[in-house]
Amino acid sequence: MMVRSARRQSLSGTRVRRSRLHVLLTLLLLFAPGTLNAQKTDVITVRNGDLMTGEMKSLDRGLLVFKTDVAQTINVEWPKVVTARTDKRFTITLEDGRIFYGSLQPGTADSVVIVTDSVSLTAATQAVVSLARLKPTFWKALDGKIGLGFDFTQQNAKTDFTLSGNVKYVRLSNVTKLDFSSTFSRQDDTDDIYRDNLTLANFRQFKKRWFFLGFGSASRNSQMSLDFRGSVGGGLGRLLAQSNKVDLAVWIAPAVSLEEYTGEPGNTSIPLLIAADFLWFTWGALDTQISSQLAVIPILNEGGRWRLNFTLSLDRELVKNFYIELGVTEQYDSRPPSIDANQNDFSLTTSLGWKF
Repeated sequence: MMVRSARRQSLSGTRVRRSRLHVLLTLLLLFAPGTLNAQKTDVITVRNGDLMTGEMKSLDRGLLVFKTDVAQTINVEWPKVVTARTDKRFTITLEDGRIFYGSLQPGTADSVVIVTDSVSLTAATQAVVSLARLKPTFWKALDGKIGLGFDFTQQNAKTDFTLSGNVKYVRLSNVTKLDFSSTFSRQDDTDDIYRDNLTLANFRQFKKRWFFLGFGSASRNSQMSLDFRGSVGGGLGRLLAQSNKVDLAVWIAPAVSLEEYTGEPGNTSIPLLIAADFLWFTWGALDTQISSQLAVIPILNEGGRWRLNFTLSLDRELVKNFYIELGVTEQYDSRPPSIDANQNDFSLTTSLGWKF
C-alpha cells in the first residue's frame, strides 16, 4: 500500500510538473510571433563594404530609415547604399516613374533585384527613389506634422497665432492628404484678421510619372473680404522630376467654387487651376526642406478675372522630429466680387512643429 501511495504521489508530482511545463510552453508560443516579427533580418551593404543588419522602415528624400538592435533607429544616406535585401513588402518607386509592389534582393554592384508576385527585374540602387512599407492597418499608415506659432507685442497689444500641419495616408500608389492652416491676429482699435485654409486631396500615380489629383477645399480671408470659398475639382498632372533630392510636378484641374464676400450675395465660379509644385530636400545632421506651389487660376465663367496663389515654406530640423518653419504666402484676385475687397494679401509666418 505504501508503495502504491508513493507511486501515486510521484505520478501526481509528474502531472504538476507537466502542467507547469505546458503553461510555460503556451506562454512562449503566445509571445513567439511577436518575437519573430521583431527579428531584424534586412541587410544593406554600404560603400565602405560594411554589412548592416536591421529592419528597413522607409526610404524618402534620399534617407533610409533603418532600425537596428544596437543603434536603435538611424537614418542612412541612400547614395551610400550599394545594394539591399528585405523580404518585407514595399511600394517601390523608381526614378523613371515605374511603381512596383514587392521586396528587394541584392543584385550585382550598385543594383537591386525587385521581386513582385509576377516578375523579377534588376534596377540600379540609386534609381530607387521611394520605399513605402505596406502597412497592415489604417493608423499605422498615417504620418504628418503639426506646427504652432505665437507672437505678442506689448506696445500695441498685438497678438498673432498660427496653426498649420498635414496628415497623410499612403496605400500603394494612392496618397490621401489633409492640409490645414489658420492664422489669427488681434490688435487694439482694429478689426481681427483671420486666414483659414483646409484642403483634402487624393493623389494617384500612374505609369511614366502621370498622376490624377482630386481635391476639396474650404477657405476664408478677412484681408480680402472673403467670408467663405468652397471648391471641388480634379485633373491630371505629371512629375517632371522625381529623385532623392528634387520633386517637380505640374498639373491642371477644373473646379467649381461657391464664394461669399462681405456684403455681397453668394456666387458660383468655375476656376481652372494651372499649378506647379516644387520640393527640394537635403539631409545631414539636421534636415532641411524647401517646398513651394504656384497656381495661376483663370475664372472661366467671368471673363477677365483671374486669381494667383503662391506659397513658399522652409523647414529646418532642430532635433529629431522637431522643426522650425518659415512660410510666405501671397494671394491675388484681379477682380474680386466685392468692390471694397483688397486685391492681394501677403503673409509671413514662423512656427515650431513636430513630425510624426
